Amino acid sequence: MNYLAIDVGGTFTKYAVISEDCQILEKDKSPTVTEPLKDFIESLVLIYEKYRDKVDGIALSMAGIIDSETGFMYTGGNLTCITNLNIVEVLEKRCGVHVTVENDAKCAALAEVWKGALMDCSDAVVVVCGTGIGGAVIHDRKVLNGIHNMTGEFSYVMTEAQPEYSLDHSLAGNTGIKSLLQSVSDHTGIPAEELDGEKVFSMANCGDERAIAGIREYVRRLAIQINNYQFILDPEKIVIGGGISVQPLFLQMIKEELKKINAVYPWDLPVADVSVCRFFNDANLIGAVYVHIKSKEQKIDIDKINELLELVKDRREGQYLMELLSTN
Repeated sequence: MNYLAIDVGGTFTKYAVISEDCQILEKDKSPTVTEPLKDFIESLVLIYEKYRDKVDGIALSMAGIIDSETGFMYTGGNLTCITNLNIVEVLEKRCGVHVTVENDAKCAALAEVWKGALMDCSDAVVVVCGTGIGGAVIHDRKVLNGIHNMTGEFSYVMTEAQPEYSLDHSLAGNTGIKSLLQSVSDHTGIPAEELDGEKVFSMANCGDERAIAGIREYVRRLAIQINNYQFILDPEKIVIGGGISVQPLFLQMIKEELKKINAVYPWDLPVADVSVCRFFNDANLIGAVYVHIKSKEQKIDIDKINELLELVKDRREGQYLMELLSTN
């Protein structure tokens, strides 16, 4: 059985036909339609129409605060048109198939649980480095959502006490990709707008000490937060995703900084077991399908329970009728 996975990003919407054993059979992308709502929904319907004869459901991955059980979007990241919308209900009505939706960072985490770096792990933290810092907390191989569906929204964590509060003093401001580029810019003199993640690591890998110092400054800030997650949640593993996680130097520096932090403690405390995600560009798509499969399994279980309840009800009613007839 195959499913249509759709990962709605701020710039592009990626989609793929993925089998239930995690094989990507077809893949494509198109520019994201950001508004109005009618056109956004229509863009998703058109993607489904392209594959409708090949798939048995739609698995969505999207930014924002999402109730994955109901399909309600409290926020949609940069897509303001879908705020306070039950996107599952809308798409199921339009397409006539089972639809699921989950936060994109949580999808990335579940891809690792299903077929990636966390296959043998019960409790973990996933940190996704991008424009902000997304992530997920895994307990007993399931995503923790929290009462407001915000567990793992690391970007909103404040990291500095300044006279005026600002998002610049949040994890998104201190450890998002813009922060990395600014750190390297400060050390090299190259304007931040002329840099990107690939370029700064290319400079560092070529031995540019200024670029290395800028990356180290950024990594120190991120390592402090990873160390905090280790002591707050005590997971088996912490895995890091996002574009820069493919750089060997990045992971090397993270581990070096964690050892330095650990050395200041007077006791022999555990150092976070940090590695990188297995899946990168396809993680959200794969994780969305995992969510969809689990949702179908849960739906089947509920249907079976309802059937049993109806059977018990029928038998009780039948028994009551027999008793009533026997007394007359």
